[in-house]
Amino acid sequence: MKLRKIFAALILTSELCCSCSQKESRIEVDRDIVFAETTGYQGTDIQLKLDVYHDDKSDNEARPAIIWVHGGGMYVGSKDAKWGLVSHLADEMAPRNYVFFSIDYRLNPEWEATGAFAPTIRNAALDVASAVDWVKANAVTYGADPERIILMGHSAGAEIISNYYYSNALTPDSLFDKNGIVALIPISGNRLFYDGDSCSGKGQAKCLIIHGDLDDMNPLSDAETLLKQIGDKGQMSVMKSNGHMWTETDEQKNFVIENIITFLYTIDK
Repeated sequence: MKLRKIFAALILTSELCCSCSQKESRIEVDRDIVFAETTGYQGTDIQLKLDVYHDDKSDNEARPAIIWVHGGGMYVGSKDAKWGLVSHLADEMAPRNYVFFSIDYRLNPEWEATGAFAPTIRNAALDVASAVDWVKANAVTYGADPERIILMGHSAGAEIISNYYYSNALTPDSLFDKNGIVALIPISGNRLFYDGDSCSGKGQAKCLIIHGDLDDMNPLSDAETLLKQIGDKGQMSVMKSNGHMWTETDEQKNFVIENIITFLYTIDK
């Protein structure tokens, strides 16, 4: 096990050192692809869209798929919000043989005023389920592997993916096909809201929780609660003196990427 960790660290160092040359490969972006049609919080018909980031390699190897779920409190934000992590993560992960899907989901700007948290997060979780189904059905088009899906999200997006996958309260395992999801990476997220001390879902995907110890929106104690709820499926990386956001400095961005790459290397092997 120690040798494996050392080897993983060597691979990580090599990948980070050659990141400049990796970025020379051309990243293609297919934008505004409709993956679901549904009803918004005001009862109007809406289309949910996603963007796909993939490199220009022509080999036939199926690559792991990352589904990114943005933050914004479930009332703001988008799949391509400039203030979010999406462009940084896509630019880093696509050249590393991942197909990166960034999705929109139903927002509700009035959920706090109306007390509609439960239906709002459930709708968002249902939208993630729809995105997972769409990625599985269309994986071959983008060279993605439908059996190696990784869910990532920041803030509200982190809460949505965790509650979608590990909890039966929003998307019961008996009704939704969660097979093929091999890992979750919630960044600056929260706990499972309806599950008490342990997760109610049966999914066994491993989870890397990334958090800042000075997060004043979702305190570190919330991340520690999530870790307790999911048990031995989880691990946590904490950046000291960091708050809720991760895009202000290169140190923050590198912390996220380094931890993601190390974690996914162990999952993929």
